[in-house]
Amino acid sequence: MKLDRFMNVARYNFAINRAQYVKMALALFLIMSLPFLKLVMNTVWLIGATQSTEMAFAISPLTGMNRYVPICFVVALPVLCGYMFHNLLTKQSRIKELTLPATNGEKFLFHALVTLGGSFLVYVVGYFLIDLLQFLYVGIIYDFAHAEWIPYNGIFFFDNSDSYWLQAIMLLAWFAFSSTFVLGNALKYRHNVLWTGLFHVAFGFVSMLLFGICTSIIVVHVPDWITNFEVNKTVIKVGITAFFLLIIALCWWQSYRLYCRAQITTLRNR
Repeated sequence: MKLDRFMNVARYNFAINRAQYVKMALALFLIMSLPFLKLVMNTVWLIGATQSTEMAFAISPLTGMNRYVPICFVVALPVLCGYMFHNLLTKQSRIKELTLPATNGEKFLFHALVTLGGSFLVYVVGYFLIDLLQFLYVGIIYDFAHAEWIPYNGIFFFDNSDSYWLQAIMLLAWFAFSSTFVLGNALKYRHNVLWTGLFHVAFGFVSMLLFGICTSIIVVHVPDWITNFEVNKTVIKVGITAFFLLIIALCWWQSYRLYCRAQITTLRNR
């Protein structure tokens, strides 16, 4: 990889697709702003109903934004991953992408960094901006003595109240889930988010059935597994971790393979 070629790819994409990147950033920020907008609507309604800012403040839900904002980002990232290759929608745009003076790896890396790194950057900046907005809003509407900054312990999703391994597994599962939307976009450029979502609904239904069947078999035929659960917990942890890592690796590997063949017209992508 050469930095000058990579930067040429970046300059070209930002020049051609600037409007799309701005729309995606604004959409992410608006989704993250939903808890703040809910706060505004709640306080306006409560002040109108009680005719008292003191009473409205006493019953207004001002806490919990440090949980809701990360949840909004968790929901939004898979959808943004579904637009990782938004510039390959037409045959002409795929030809332009193919003729860029850079390797497929450098171009693929740019799209990955913009989607994942850019989304996380917007998330961090948006987190602080929403924090400032809610601080000013509460201070102006009620009193700055009541205004509090959002706790920043939730910005990286980890909470001391739970097992770090469980939280790491949840992050790994979330990244694996988001990676499937990257693969879905590499497979199909139009309506891919919808099709990937439908796949997850069907896959989740089948998985629940299989999980119930496997659990019944284990309980009946391998009762020692349940009695020795503490001993087998390590096996479960390693197995779950390996499963999600495998899903992530397969999704990104196959996405890169499909990206390298993006210039080929298929029934899925004309």
